[in-house]
Amino acid sequence: MERKDFLAALGLSAGSLVISSCLGACGKSETGTPNPSTPTPTPGNKIDFTLNVSTNADINSKGWTIMNSIIIARNGSNYIALSSSCTHQGNPVTYNSQNNNFPCSLTDAAHGSIFDSNGNRIQGPASSALKKYSTTLTGTSLRVFEA
Repeated sequence: MERKDFLAALGLSAGSLVISSCLGACGKSETGTPNPSTPTPTPGNKIDFTLNVSTNADINSKGWTIMNSIIIARNGSNYIALSSSCTHQGNPVTYNSQNNNFPCSLTDAAHGSIFDSNGNRIQGPASSALKKYSTTLTGTSLRVFEA
């Protein structure tokens, strides 16, 4: 084999590897595995935190925020706290105050999963509910915790 033929074959092989790794990284898994970057509480290490709802910019402007992997939404004078990752592929959920529900994503409406205010699946590819957390409001301090 001549040197130019060897270099051409080497270039084609390297190019094939780059293209196949790029295409593989662009696909999404359909396994329903949660997003590994979302922390999952371990037994004995329950969620329990407090936030000041009067100074939280997202709650005051959008009516919802995400803290500690939990979406917290204001519904009138009540607050709803659910896991913020869709149970289908781990995409973030948002809050739709008009319908009082949690779509998988307002930026990717084609995804299709929607959850009610208790975390139950209304529609979509998701097959399980979001985890619901308890809330207690004292003045402007909202405590979010696992019962």
